[in-house]
Amino acid sequence: MNNGRETFSNKLGFIIVSVSCAIGLGNIWLMPYRAGTYGGALYIFLVAAFIFLFAVPVLLTEYTVGRGSGQSGAKAFEVLPPGGFWKSNGYIGIIGNYVLLMFYVMICGFALAYLWKGVTGSLIGLDPEAVTASWTALTGNAGQSWLLMFAIVAAGMAVTYVGLRKGIERIGKIMMAIFFVLIVILLFRAVTLPGAGEGLRFLFVPSLDAMREHGTFRILHMAMGQSLFSLSVGIGSMTVFGSYVGRDRKLFKDAFTVGALDLTIIVLCLLMIFPAAFAFGIPATAGEALLFITLPNIFNAMPAAYVWSLLFYVGLAFVAFSTAAAVMENLTAIGMDKFGWTRKKSAIVNLVLLTVLCRPSAFTRNIWAGFSPGPFPHLGAFFTFLAMEIILPIGALLYVLFCTSKKGWGWKNFFAEANSGTEGWTFPQSLRFYMTFVLPIIIVFVFIFGQIQRWILSPMGILI
Repeated sequence: MNNGRETFSNKLGFIIVSVSCAIGLGNIWLMPYRAGTYGGALYIFLVAAFIFLFAVPVLLTEYTVGRGSGQSGAKAFEVLPPGGFWKSNGYIGIIGNYVLLMFYVMICGFALAYLWKGVTGSLIGLDPEAVTASWTALTGNAGQSWLLMFAIVAAGMAVTYVGLRKGIERIGKIMMAIFFVLIVILLFRAVTLPGAGEGLRFLFVPSLDAMREHGTFRILHMAMGQSLFSLSVGIGSMTVFGSYVGRDRKLFKDAFTVGALDLTIIVLCLLMIFPAAFAFGIPATAGEALLFITLPNIFNAMPAAYVWSLLFYVGLAFVAFSTAAAVMENLTAIGMDKFGWTRKKSAIVNLVLLTVLCRPSAFTRNIWAGFSPGPFPHLGAFFTFLAMEIILPIGALLYVLFCTSKKGWGWKNFFAEANSGTEGWTFPQSLRFYMTFVLPIIIVFVFIFGQIQRWILSPMGILI
């Protein structure tokens, strides 16, 4: 079913836009931050395993539901049988996409600000205290933070306003190509620095120290959430792209390709950051400010600091924006499918909604800096937790159950739709047992015990 929807110009466009949505700051901001916190190689290996064991199968269900219904995730569960309870997953997806952007857009805004700092060279030659002061001044300025947030929202909705092919597909192809070239150049420079070997060992030699410090189930839970977030699956972000695909090819190869490319970019980003960090004595646990405090100090210690910093922040801004725009395309499609709006009307409505909903993230480090919801240091951290550790796993579970359960759309329909067409790989019938029973049980198990470890055992000093 396609319902006369606009489609991608070719297979490459579909893959590039999917990768644009998947990569984003989850790989270049959050993954290095958490890899440093949760032990490097062990956490990376777990995320890599979960991408193929969890995230790629969920991605396949999203593509299949999207193409089978010809709708975005918000409407797909109303079009495909049996309806009823399953319609709730559409609403989870709507909430999840907005929550995702509520913290993601502000990080994109900071990336935009640092792109300007890279162009002007304003960080070049500063000592570490001055670099930290520059970051503090940026985040502490409420007016500037709001303008950066609005700039990302307005630019992203402008891209969706002009259409699929002229908007997100064209922008995605250009930005991803530039990003990949820049990452390779920076990676080569990082791994050839004196002392980079320690960073490589951190990335590729596993250690159990992090499990002893944080608990096995805590790290498993974080790795599962990271894998789902890394591919943007579980909240219907990828479902809409499936609805733009014709029935001439099977979907398994495309899902696997996106997962493989996503993991490749993860490794490239880590190779770009950690060898350089270790070469200049920067601790792996530098935290969420790694991109905005640690890396400027690293660039300042390199010859040709202006060139390296500019290349990095161009790539950062491009990959951040392309992902934000891809999620906004999903929200635009939701307005078109769910409420019958035109593309232009949906883009304008979402521009207004996102401008309002993203305000808390703009003010979380300045006007509302004293507000800490529960154990979270600020609202941005709470939104990150809500999206990655609650909404994504629950949404992923519901997608899998919908496509495999007799009370849902069912395996027969899912299998036929996934394998419709002549081009690509056939999804094996032999994986039915894994998809129907093993995958849902593992997701539930890791989700529950991850929450127990976080909220009950860890505060008591118990690690399992």
